[in-house]
Amino acid sequence: MNKVILILAFVSMSWIVSCTLTAQTTDFGSIGSLALSKNLGRYWNVKLEQELRFNNLSTTYNRSLTSVGVGYSIIRKVLKAELEYDFIHQRQNAIYEFRHRSSLAISTHFDYDVFQFELKTRGQATWRDESEGDYKFNPKYVWRNKLKCAYKIFGSPVRPFISWEIFCPLNSVNGFFMDGYRFTLGTKYRVSRHISLQFLVRCDQEIQQVNPKRVLYGGVGWECSL
Repeated sequence: MNKVILILAFVSMSWIVSCTLTAQTTDFGSIGSLALSKNLGRYWNVKLEQELRFNNLSTTYNRSLTSVGVGYSIIRKVLKAELEYDFIHQRQNAIYEFRHRSSLAISTHFDYDVFQFELKTRGQATWRDESEGDYKFNPKYVWRNKLKCAYKIFGSPVRPFISWEIFCPLNSVNGFFMDGYRFTLGTKYRVSRHISLQFLVRCDQEIQQVNPKRVLYGGVGWECSL
C-alpha cells in the first residue's frame, strides 16, 4: 500500500511540474494560514482562519483572507453543512480592493480501507468594489466542487492527501461553464491532540479564458482545535 502512495505522489508531482513548464503564463507563489476551531456540542462547530497569499515568485503580497464559519453535522461524521463569510483584501489589475464573500457548502465523508474520501460542493457569492473597477456581474456567483482523498497511516501523526477542485461561474458573459481547477498535494502532521501543521503544493489553473494563468503555490498552515 505504501508503494501505491509513493507512486501516486510521484505522478502527482510530475504532473504539477509539467503544468508549470507548459503554461502560457506561469507564476510561483506561497500561502500561509492560521486557523482556530471549536466544537459546540455534538453537532455544531465554529472556525476562524487567516490566510495570506503571495505571487510573483512570492515577492508580491496578493491577498489577505479572513474567514469566519459555522458548521452543522447533519449526520455525524458523514454529512455536514457549512456557512462561511470571508473578508478579502486583494490585488486586482495593480489595484488593491476589499471584497466580501459568503458561501454555503455541503460535504460528505466516508472511509474505504486506509483511505478517507471527502466530497464537497459549495456555492459562493463575492461582492467586489465597484469604485475600483467596472464589473458587469456583481456579486459574482461561483459553483465549486471538490474531491479529496487522505491516506491514514496506522499509528502515525502524518496523513498525506490529494485533492481536485473545479470552479464554475454561474453569472458571466459566457453563461455557465468551467473556468478553472485546483490540484493540491500535501500532508497533515498532528503535533499534539489539539494542534496540527499542514504542508502542501498547489497548482491553480485557469481554462477557457483569455491569457489563462497557472500558479504553483507552496503552502504551510497551522491549525488549533480548542
